[in-house]
Amino acid sequence: MAECIVCKGEYTPGSLCPRCRADNRPWERWQQNRPEERGELEGLEAFMRPHLYLPLAITIFAFFCSLLGIAIVWDGIRPGFRLLAVILIVGGCLLVTYANYEARHSIREQMLLAPLRRGWLAALNTPRRQAIIIPALTILLAFLLVAGMVSSRLLRELLCRLVFDPGYCKEDPGGFRERVTEALPLILMLCSGGFLVSFTYSSSLLLAMRYAKEKNRALPRPLFTDDNRLADVVRKAVEEILGRTGGMVVHMIGTRTTSGSTVQQPTWHEEQATPAPGTGAIWSEPPTAASG
Repeated sequence: MAECIVCKGEYTPGSLCPRCRADNRPWERWQQNRPEERGELEGLEAFMRPHLYLPLAITIFAFFCSLLGIAIVWDGIRPGFRLLAVILIVGGCLLVTYANYEARHSIREQMLLAPLRRGWLAALNTPRRQAIIIPALTILLAFLLVAGMVSSRLLRELLCRLVFDPGYCKEDPGGFRERVTEALPLILMLCSGGFLVSFTYSSSLLLAMRYAKEKNRALPRPLFTDDNRLADVVRKAVEEILGRTGGMVVHMIGTRTTSGSTVQQPTWHEEQATPAPGTGAIWSEPPTAASG
């Protein structure tokens, strides 16, 4: 059994989906012809190809920047923290690239849901805005980090004990410039790592959005974008739950007032639907009398 591209239900390849009646043949051809759907390194390589492997280029650049940091720029930081920074920076770039590759189908659904969302928080959660917000937040956090390191005595003491080499920190750091100079190796380590990982995330997210747009042009849209198909699937599900597989009709036949309430509650009448004579269409005559 395969998964329907429209409703996520199971269907037999080569036939219509029994749940939503969608034609999945374009989706089957897409899976066979698109190298991104082959998975592993081959799929990841095809995923990055349209933007000239930009996430991979940033990752390689991050690796060489980390080697330069270990040799020169991060001088004064304990060797264990330098090695940990290299692993986190390079591993973070690889991780966010692969995460966006694996999430390319859900990113497509997020893009289609974006026009339906309301509120500024929902607007910020769209993939297009995330590609801009993540690097911007990284710059903001870097600024707050610098401000905290040069203004907080407690934070400075903790960093001197845990992160910097013994004897690196001075007893009296002096003014603002001296404090910034003292903390500069750690500032460069954290800022470069944050910037490189966030830019890798944005570049791979843009690739996922490009893939989603191509998919929208070639394949059927998800179920929530088609009101008629969605209503039909919900109706069939309700009929199956209620045991009305032949269809049903519901009429509101009156209202009544519940005890202690001024709101009139509707009274419902349910009946089994029957085919109209000579047509095969489901029909039902409404009841002639209403109860109040």
